[in-house]
Amino acid sequence: MKIFLLGGTGKLGRRLIEVLKRKNIDFFSPTHSECEIEDIEQIRKYIEIEKPNVILHSAGFVDTLKAEVSREKCVEVNVLGTYNIVYLCREYGIRLVYISTEYVFSGEEDVYVPSSSMDPKNIYGLTKGCGELIVRTLNDYIIIRSPFIRDVVFPYEQAFTNQYTSRQYVHEITEDIINCSVSNEIGIKHIVGKYQSVYELAKQTKPDVGGIELSKDMEKYIPLKLNLIEDE
Repeated sequence: MKIFLLGGTGKLGRRLIEVLKRKNIDFFSPTHSECEIEDIEQIRKYIEIEKPNVILHSAGFVDTLKAEVSREKCVEVNVLGTYNIVYLCREYGIRLVYISTEYVFSGEEDVYVPSSSMDPKNIYGLTKGCGELIVRTLNDYIIIRSPFIRDVVFPYEQAFTNQYTSRQYVHEITEDIINCSVSNEIGIKHIVGKYQSVYELAKQTKPDVGGIELSKDMEKYIPLKLNLIEDE
């Protein structure tokens, strides 16, 4: 077993590397400058040298609000980059683990299960949803929607009191992601925590965090209620 980790320099990627090392799983993870997913030949070079069994794709354009004004770049990274990875996984017979997002959903439904229809309300979610559809053309893949806070302690002074989520902190999801990566499981999986407000989640690690409401302008792009659950 050898894992090719893309996005290893991000906050999730660094935590995934910690788990891979602890579990003594063979892996390699070139930096973004060494391997841009928009360049299919850079990806191919590492595949031919290292011969991985699994690609764990956690790279991407992840800034939700910036995506609304940098649409072409978001599409280039999240859609065309994912297409390149899928193309090579098919060519070389490699299993693909695709890290997706809760933002493939709009928040208009009460509950979202893995088989729920995607209905994103922002460009970031739309591009990640496109990536999911491309990944599903493979035979050996798993799509993981694992909403998370990108730190072990809530990183802001204020948290939204009117946005509800199933997020966990980044260190709480990494073991499950690695276990799914090395399994034979195929399909879509939700790795989620308790459904609660972002404010309630923030107070778990920052008791003095302030409360603030998501503005009406931001509601155009950011779902207010995303209750993802694991089972159908």
